[in-house]
Amino acid sequence: MKKSVVVGWALFSGVIGFTQGNSGGAYELSPIRVLAGDALEDSGAPTSSFTTGAVDLYQMQSVQETSALVPNLFVSSSETRGFGDTITIRGMGNTLFFSPAGVALYVDDVPSGDVFTYSSELLSGNSLTVHRGGMGSFFGRNGPAGVIEIQSQEPGQEQRIALSAEVGSYDKRAFRANVSGPLADSSVSHSLTVFRNERDGYMHNATLGRDTDSREAQGAQWSLLFKPGNSWNARLKLVTESVDDGSQRLSSLFSPDPFMVGSDLEGETQMERNQVSVHLDRQFSWGQFKSITALQNWELDPSTVDLDLSPSPISTSKILQDQELLTQEFRFESTDFDNPVEWRAGLFFQEKETTGDSTRVFPAPPYFPVFTEQTTFEIEESQIAAFGHIVFKASDVFSIDAGLRIQSTDTSIDRLKTSPVGVAPIVADRDATYYSPDAGFRFQMSDEFSFFGRSSLSIKPKGYSAFTDILGLAAFEDESARSNELGFEYATKDDAFSARVTVFDISIDDYQLERSVPQATDYIVITADEVSSSGLEAEMVWKPIPQFELEAGIGTNDVTFDNHVDPFTNAVLDGFDVPFTPEYTVRGSARYSFDNGVFLQGTFRSIGETFFDEPNSAMFRQGSYEVYDAQVGYRTDKYSVVIFGKNLGDEGYYTFINPQIFAATPGDPETFGIRLDTRF
Repeated sequence: MKKSVVVGWALFSGVIGFTQGNSGGAYELSPIRVLAGDALEDSGAPTSSFTTGAVDLYQMQSVQETSALVPNLFVSSSETRGFGDTITIRGMGNTLFFSPAGVALYVDDVPSGDVFTYSSELLSGNSLTVHRGGMGSFFGRNGPAGVIEIQSQEPGQEQRIALSAEVGSYDKRAFRANVSGPLADSSVSHSLTVFRNERDGYMHNATLGRDTDSREAQGAQWSLLFKPGNSWNARLKLVTESVDDGSQRLSSLFSPDPFMVGSDLEGETQMERNQVSVHLDRQFSWGQFKSITALQNWELDPSTVDLDLSPSPISTSKILQDQELLTQEFRFESTDFDNPVEWRAGLFFQEKETTGDSTRVFPAPPYFPVFTEQTTFEIEESQIAAFGHIVFKASDVFSIDAGLRIQSTDTSIDRLKTSPVGVAPIVADRDATYYSPDAGFRFQMSDEFSFFGRSSLSIKPKGYSAFTDILGLAAFEDESARSNELGFEYATKDDAFSARVTVFDISIDDYQLERSVPQATDYIVITADEVSSSGLEAEMVWKPIPQFELEAGIGTNDVTFDNHVDPFTNAVLDGFDVPFTPEYTVRGSARYSFDNGVFLQGTFRSIGETFFDEPNSAMFRQGSYEVYDAQVGYRTDKYSVVIFGKNLGDEGYYTFINPQIFAATPGDPETFGIRLDTRF
């Protein structure tokens, strides 16, 4: 019934839009852009950009909430601020803990490390751009499946202050403040953003008699822009984030209520993120030079989980983990867009060190009731890469482009497990060099219509799993993907309507998966010999009148095993769906702005059937579902008041299923709130 109300409201707002006159002084939100822009990387793959207003439209507050935002982008979240998350595009991504990221993340030109270290906050003033397809020749950080870019507003030459406060269901309280502008009438400017948010838990623990999955985070981001001389521009950026969360949102698959749990252990997640980066750039007659140096630290201390989810002290996990990341990127690129040749080239260096200390308790005769094992590990990865891409405009209507990435990676592991049966050390090292080429074309058939195509080879490097005693099981191999895509774009001259349609086909060798080893406590990365991914992606934006906008995106994705035999059961899994890859994603929105500043917004997102294990078991399947959100508010240039609702209709679904412990993470329930913003 509630879903019908939401759909009816969206249709009603559309009728209003067609009956109103032209807008006057209403504050306009930044548009959604689905077509390629002027940046070089926009010609390399289907690119979707969501600027400030569009981020607000979809009420995005974290990277995890970008799931289904663009076609075939899917985030499987275990609701632990990124730890244990997977992010996939077109079926390619990362495993839960040990494989490299398939979808890279850049925030203000600074690349992140593994997916579990990705920022959990989208700070105010951000734009978000998603590039789909291999982007190794465009960016220093390798993005075999794609790249998510987040950009913050740079401080200007005027003093500005922006404040935001939010209250809502489950006693949610959030505050955010930004101060930016010049310092003491100088040429030096800065931008400081601070935030804090918290809420009570969604999950009720019947054993402990209280809600246990409370959430609390706070942090700050500070940027300083200045000119050190000789035409150089410099930016110093500091970021810090502190998380003090309660239990992981995890309940038994056998529970009649997914928001009810009976654990004897409450659980907690304590996390810290810190970053310092130095950005230098200078314009030359031949183009632009950039240098981005960054040091990042992510620390989990601790994450505790009741693995049996029962009132008895049977099985628990306590994880302490840390990742230090040092990156250096030198980028050279053309800036004369009237030149028939555009190019980008660069060098990238990365030193990544991941350390862990995990204590797991299991019931295991003859040590019943508990078998305790402690695993400490250190995995180091050194990487150096050269990348370059060039676009040649052969004529006013036809262009071709090509790129190459050369990457050398060295990975080592030093691991020790202590248990009642003894000590099990592993020390190993491996290195390799990779070549990732790509090429494409674009044909502008008319002012409104263009046709494009692209082919690429992308590689996700080999590595090690820490949770096994056997070196042969700890090491896993490279994942390589050969992809082809064709598409077209159409946009009217007045930009009232724009659309893009892309079809793609990807062949993947040695697809990386993560599995428990039967009859053991080992947890490792395995590879499937051959996987195929094919589908269609479509996006459109339509503004029939200036104050009314409709937009939508859909992606279909058939990701299946072509050649895969279970290494432990010898079951042939050819033709089965690859886990963590939904069969489709859909998004849609309607927005109407009245002349007096009042606006109405409605959005929905839908995720298709998704399996969370290789044999596609019914118990570990999430069926298709839809989530509806809405906002109504009043906005001027100086302030806004917004009343919002999320998951209207209270749709029940899981964002993650853990087959090893027969547990899952339910999605956010229905919530409401009010948000106040002021700008001066």
